[in-house]
Amino acid sequence: MEHLRIPELVEFSAAKRFRRKLVGSEKIVVELLCYEPGQSTPAHQHPAQDEIFVILEGRGRLRSGEEEVPCEPNSLIRVPAGTPHGLTASERLIALIVKAPAFTSAVPPGSRQPPQ
Repeated sequence: MEHLRIPELVEFSAAKRFRRKLVGSEKIVVELLCYEPGQSTPAHQHPAQDEIFVILEGRGRLRSGEEEVPCEPNSLIRVPAGTPHGLTASERLIALIVKAPAFTSAVPPGSRQPPQ
C-alpha cells in the first residue's frame, strides 16, 4: 500500500509545468501535474494508453481530438488511447493523471507511431 498527501507534493515552476510520478506499477501510473497560468502540455497522443485527468484545483482547457472542454475543480476527463490531446492552464492548475497501461511513450500527432 502507498499513502501520499497530495498537498505536500504540489510544486510550481515559472519555467515549465511541474510533473511528478506519484505511484506506478506495470498496469497503471498516477502523476501529479502543476501548471502556472499560460503553461501547457503540447498536443500529443499515446498509441495504446488511456489517460484520465482529474482536476483538483484551478482552471484551463483540455483539447482532445476535435473537442475542447473546460478543466475546472472536480472535473474528470478521459482521453482514449490514440487521441491527440493537450492541456493549457488559464490559472494555477493542479491535476492528477491516471494512465493505463503504465508505459508512457507519447508521440506528437501526425508523427510515426512506435510499433505496439
